[in-house]
Amino acid sequence: MSDDCKRVKTKAAIDIKDLPKEVQKKIAALPEAEADILGIAAADGDQFDAPNLMILPNERLIKKGNASIRFGKDRTTNRFTGFGGKGQSHCAAIDIVAGTRGWCAKKRNKKNEETVVNPDFKLDSARVYISQKADVDTYFGLVKGAVGNTSFEAPRSTVALKADTVRLIARENIKLVTRTDSFNSQGGELSNSLKKSYGINLIAMNDDEGLQSMVKGENLVECLEGIIQMITNLATIVENKLQYDQDFFRAVQTHTHMTAFYGSESAPDFKRTMMAGVECAVNETLNCLVPQMLDAPLDTAGVINDYLSNGGGAKSKKYILSLYNKAN
Repeated sequence: MSDDCKRVKTKAAIDIKDLPKEVQKKIAALPEAEADILGIAAADGDQFDAPNLMILPNERLIKKGNASIRFGKDRTTNRFTGFGGKGQSHCAAIDIVAGTRGWCAKKRNKKNEETVVNPDFKLDSARVYISQKADVDTYFGLVKGAVGNTSFEAPRSTVALKADTVRLIARENIKLVTRTDSFNSQGGELSNSLKKSYGINLIAMNDDEGLQSMVKGENLVECLEGIIQMITNLATIVENKLQYDQDFFRAVQTHTHMTAFYGSESAPDFKRTMMAGVECAVNETLNCLVPQMLDAPLDTAGVINDYLSNGGGAKSKKYILSLYNKAN
């Protein structure tokens, strides 16, 4: 980045620092309100924030202020860039830009000479770039993701949008659809041998290190319902086991032995076994059987109703499936 185009924290609403010195002095000598009016007038009349674009002989330019549409061949900056700069055919391009050179835009340099600039895919404020043949991922410095990148050896036609913010707004719906044809614009066959290259990647921060596959919602619900059913079955097994244990413990705490005194039965062990058995039965009932019989079914039903159920179409706010959005 050149010295006369340094980053700024804030940009003045009317930035006159790049006006000719004599105009700046004239505005500075006026009262503030009048200076603002003159600043606006200067911006509207002299277009001091609109640099001239370098246009090649095979290009056509439509320009008003610092908004332009350039028709020609594929290029990203000077005449030697892009497939047009390499002298290739079948690489027509349309470049729509609002704000050439972004916050650095100015019509004249410090010597009061008019500036002539090339397109700048990094610095220009907002762009819609349409090209018949382009290495678009390299042009804009994009990571590969799971679908891979274009290259000079493997170019593609492209429609690229770049700005500080991009909004796609539809009055009804939006579809993102891939692999609609059997051949691409370069004549290459689109086979089914490597389907991941036809996917849709959502990549924040231009960082694909943590890129993962999206989840299919209905399949996830089916999986979770299966897991919940297995947990329910396991809970039933535990409940039965606890009941069998209690039956056994009751038999142990009341059991007797045959004595040597004419084969008569002995009395149960009231001092140790009986008391320990009673204590075990009480604790197991309060801490195991009751929660298992009362709380567990309610907890399971709550998870299903809140997250997985769509009873009568009245979805819970916690329902894990989107009412509107689908992916494959």
